[in-house]
Amino acid sequence: MDGLHVRDPGGDVYNVGPNVGAKLASAEFHGANVEVVRSRCPSRVGIAGIVVRDRKFTMEIITKKKGVKVVPKEGTTFRVAVEVPEAQTGATAEPSNKKFMFDILGDQMMVRSADRANRKFKMHFLPEL
Repeated sequence: MDGLHVRDPGGDVYNVGPNVGAKLASAEFHGANVEVVRSRCPSRVGIAGIVVRDRKFTMEIITKKKGVKVVPKEGTTFRVAVEVPEAQTGATAEPSNKKFMFDILGDQMMVRSADRANRKFKMHFLPEL
């Protein structure tokens, strides 16, 4: 189930198009592998694991060593790895290790996951980039 919910909305993620960002913004992140790559609090950078609960203002991530960590979304950038489906990588017999890495701004995800799934997202200029 590793990253299954993130992979489903972006089935055509290998052919990156203009609507991939909207699909990723409305994706369900429960069960996805995430890593904190930027945060206002330097001690949170490097936290990596599986999302067990996605709330409006926080993500609960279970790590391999230290259990469940509660990470606030505000001021945090999360990195999500989406695996490329086998059908799009070619007809090779060996397993593919191709992944797309997406950096997601926590400030833009401060919506409940149930509400985020039903919302339509538009492109906006983000001054913090």
